[in-house]
Amino acid sequence: MVVKSKGIVLGYLKYGDNSIIVRIFTEEYGYGSYIVNSIRSQKSKKSIGYFQPFSILDLVMYVKETRDLQRISEFKNNYPLHHLHTDSSKSAVTLFLTEVFSKLLQSEQSPNPQLFSFTEESIKKFDYLEEGVANFHLQFLLKVGPYLGYAVDEIEHLFSSTEQTTPSSEEFHRMESLMKEDYGTKIEMNRNSRNAILDAILNYYQHHAHIPKPKSLEILRSILN
Repeated sequence: MVVKSKGIVLGYLKYGDNSIIVRIFTEEYGYGSYIVNSIRSQKSKKSIGYFQPFSILDLVMYVKETRDLQRISEFKNNYPLHHLHTDSSKSAVTLFLTEVFSKLLQSEQSPNPQLFSFTEESIKKFDYLEEGVANFHLQFLLKVGPYLGYAVDEIEHLFSSTEQTTPSSEEFHRMESLMKEDYGTKIEMNRNSRNAILDAILNYYQHHAHIPKPKSLEILRSILN
């Protein structure tokens, strides 16, 4: 069956001599892996650059229910990203978030239009963000929880369920601001505070969603710090 959908790229692996397997969160089918044939071939008319993390694409796919790995036959940019892959800080945040988000999406094998819309709009805002770039991943991971069934209704819930040490009143206030304020809102914090808050968020998801420690965490911290 030939279907069309918008999709958000979360990463890819080389497959065979000239193909790739792409992890994509699609609007119509949720999270899945898709093969793109011959994209790494010298004769390919399209660049593998289409499949950079958080790219938003229009896709034409061959979908067969009896097959685990579906195939993408056509693709094009739905929304051009201007800064996400050229700014080192944004690239590091993007790499980190796509790794964590992929793990959180493992159970999203069916459509989740609210989650897709939230993620798409967040990416678009991040692309043009000038203030608060170093806080974007914190805000995204706090804000995305309700769409995945891991809502943090109160900051206390981040700590009460994981037996973590309760944060200082200053960090508590910062976390509330990160969760409630729009992306780009100026929220002052130093390296230690940012690292402590990220650790708390990751511990929460590791406890509830059983995700592993992100491999890109140290890369993120070395660039943002």
